[in-house]
Amino acid sequence: MPKSKSFYIIDGHAQIFRAFFAPFRDLRSSSGEPTKATFVFTQMLMNLVDQRKPDYLAMVIDSGDEFVFRKEIYPEYKSNREAPPDDFAPQEKRILRIVKDSGVPIFAKHGFEADDLIATMVRQLCDADFEVFLVSKDKDLRQLLTPCVHMYDVQADEVIDEARLFAKVGYKPAQAIEVQTLMGDTVDNVPGIPGVGEKTAAKLINKYGSVEGVLKNVDELTPKLKENFQKFGEKLSLSRQLVTLKNDVEFEFDPEACAFHGLNTGAMRPHLEELGFWALAKRVGDGEAPEPAKPQAAKRNPTPCGKISTRVFWNWYATTTTPGTTRKTLSLAGARCLTLGAFSTSKSW
Repeated sequence: MPKSKSFYIIDGHAQIFRAFFAPFRDLRSSSGEPTKATFVFTQMLMNLVDQRKPDYLAMVIDSGDEFVFRKEIYPEYKSNREAPPDDFAPQEKRILRIVKDSGVPIFAKHGFEADDLIATMVRQLCDADFEVFLVSKDKDLRQLLTPCVHMYDVQADEVIDEARLFAKVGYKPAQAIEVQTLMGDTVDNVPGIPGVGEKTAAKLINKYGSVEGVLKNVDELTPKLKENFQKFGEKLSLSRQLVTLKNDVEFEFDPEACAFHGLNTGAMRPHLEELGFWALAKRVGDGEAPEPAKPQAAKRNPTPCGKISTRVFWNWYATTTTPGTTRKTLSLAGARCLTLGAFSTSKSW
């Protein structure tokens, strides 16, 4: 039976990086600010709203790699990442300001990755009559797909459910952790079995059922694969820990605080005009704020994390997602989640 309410979760940094590396010409504002990623991301956000008309909408972002709990398990996790180009950070900041001003809540938690928060949100939402759409193409999220949870590609306007995933990649969501364990991940520096890519991993899991099943039948593999499994197989337990998402992260998440009533185009328009995004400014028209929600019978907290000072916010923004650069980390008492709608307005945005 279809769920009654749609909840869209934007995988924030995945979409920001996708916009940054999109095959699109470089853009700059009249002041010289780089804007290609900002334009592509903002257009994606507007297209998402136009195409899907979500009932609820939120964005989740990483809090920085330096102190993520996976580094406690494996210090080399993501240690191979290079610093992003110089024009990435200013666009990341601008994008998050635009999302905040548009009225979309943003969540993050120190020590955890966005995917872990998404997994936690999904578990809660599927028990509460929501149909969930993960706005991402990240393979790490495939393990979350169920009859209640789908992935959504805005650019292709494509919903990827369990059946569609199997048709695309040859394995089911329930097999995703097994496949990823065998593959490893060169981007995140997760060890795997050399010579085992996605197709080979899917074939092995479909035949033997699990990583353990493959290890029990290495004698049936090709000589080279057998050699690699015997040499690197002892690291697969570690790989499984790294690729498995946590779905029990403690942070303040109130689904009702994410009820969506339209983008606050009035607050977005100054950004669009300043950056010279005239086509997008035309789409938002005069830019009126959406109608406020009707009072709810039950009291809800529209700003789950309370007021956070802009100084803390900008210190957090100094964080980069790669090692080897100067960072400042967000340090908040309590749940330490980040909802930009909860920030105090003591400083002009």
